[in-house]
Amino acid sequence: MSKKAVLGVGILAAAIAVAYGGSTWWAGSQVKSRYDTALDELPKQTALVRVIDRQYDRGFFGAVSTVTLEIGCAADAAAVAQAPAKPAKPEGAEEDESEEDEAEADATPPKPIRFTLRDTIHHGPLAGGSLAAATIDSELVLDAKTQADAKKLFGDAKPLTARTKVGFDGGFTTDMTVAPARFAEEGKGQLAWQGAQARMQVNASRTQVHYDMTLPGLDFSDTRSGVTMKMGKLTANADMDSSAGWFLVTGKTTGKLDTLEFAVKKKKAAGEDAETPAIDPVKALPTLVLQGLDLSGDATLKDGLYASGGTLKGSGKIGETKIDRFEMTSGARRIHAATYRKLADAWMQSSAANGCGKGGNKAAQAAMKALADQLAPDLKSMAKYSPEGGVDKMLVEIDGKRGEVSYSVSMTGVTDEDLQLPGTALLMKRGVLKANARLPVKWLEKMAETGAQTGQTPPPEMVAGLVEQGEEQGYVKRDGDDVTGQVEFSDGSLKINGKPLGELGK
Repeated sequence: MSKKAVLGVGILAAAIAVAYGGSTWWAGSQVKSRYDTALDELPKQTALVRVIDRQYDRGFFGAVSTVTLEIGCAADAAAVAQAPAKPAKPEGAEEDESEEDEAEADATPPKPIRFTLRDTIHHGPLAGGSLAAATIDSELVLDAKTQADAKKLFGDAKPLTARTKVGFDGGFTTDMTVAPARFAEEGKGQLAWQGAQARMQVNASRTQVHYDMTLPGLDFSDTRSGVTMKMGKLTANADMDSSAGWFLVTGKTTGKLDTLEFAVKKKKAAGEDAETPAIDPVKALPTLVLQGLDLSGDATLKDGLYASGGTLKGSGKIGETKIDRFEMTSGARRIHAATYRKLADAWMQSSAANGCGKGGNKAAQAAMKALADQLAPDLKSMAKYSPEGGVDKMLVEIDGKRGEVSYSVSMTGVTDEDLQLPGTALLMKRGVLKANARLPVKWLEKMAETGAQTGQTPPPEMVAGLVEQGEEQGYVKRDGDDVTGQVEFSDGSLKINGKPLGELGK
């Protein structure tokens, strides 16, 4: 090879090295910048999250970020809300301290939780064996005591791990794993958590998010309360747009839960004879089993108004009663987006609203009242857009019989003049409540039969007479084998089945 060829190869190699080094340095700078931005923004979202310590040790080919976060009420929250101590009463003076004052003295804010995250960052363009601006391996950093406690639950596995791949455009994909956990203690209960896996894809501006999540299952029991819960496999995914802020996120969410079983049983106390019922019927609940649950949700933002809704469908059993089908759909509509975001931001950033300080303390109550007074004009102004929310449909089918309930609350026809009214007066004038119900008579008889065992309801043979009496007075209507009812409050008056309340029973 000629000297010129050798020189050319050397120059090319040097150029490649310089280009690679420049790319690596640029990638490191971009990652550092994004860390700084994210950590600066985090405490601005809520009064309950604080960055206690942050370190970023950057090298040429990588970096290590260590961040300690605190979640909960700030340590000085109690001092902020602390009322002056009352002087001691003279000996023999009459005690007049109320139970509320005693509760204030005992109330303390919950202790905040601290944890540390360590990210090991590999700079691109070849990062951790991948073509990327960076790859990041994340894990929890535990002190000796916490690590010993975690080992009781998770064994030798790391409780939480995540790997993130950062694209050259600034977008990233994170794969996160929560390790399975087990706990059992004689006389207290047990927990068997099969872990969780999730993948999240976020665009460069952090406004478009897609996630997929899987929770294989959970078994839980509490011996003292008698509560048991078993959850099968849950899968969920979503495509979300947070460009208007996380309080106004839009998009679609779907999910599927194989099974959910819940029961409450009260066991006999030690020394009770064999004739004593093993289960207290007042404190026990029949086993609830839900199967094949499908969940869906969507949210939209159009013309400055936000709307969201969700649907849950499935089948199951309550005790020995089989539920062939159930469905519940609920939602909210015509929520003025800009005002809602303002209210949500103020609420999340308020220590008093988040329960910090001495909750029963007069100073905390005064802080809450001041916040409510501050937000009241904005809250009232939302009424002009006719907001509405409620359960659009709650349907249950058993043995070919169908029961259905729905309700909605809204504000309608609000004018600028109306907004000058006090809040209660505004609700009475422009508030609307609608509720509808349809229940098979057979169900009412079955509920009466169950309740009669505890003396809480009349015997089932009286149900037909009560329904007939209610129909005569106008409180219910009979439609074949069903009983129906409708309640509406509007224009300041209450109607039942289309008649003013004062005309019923006449």
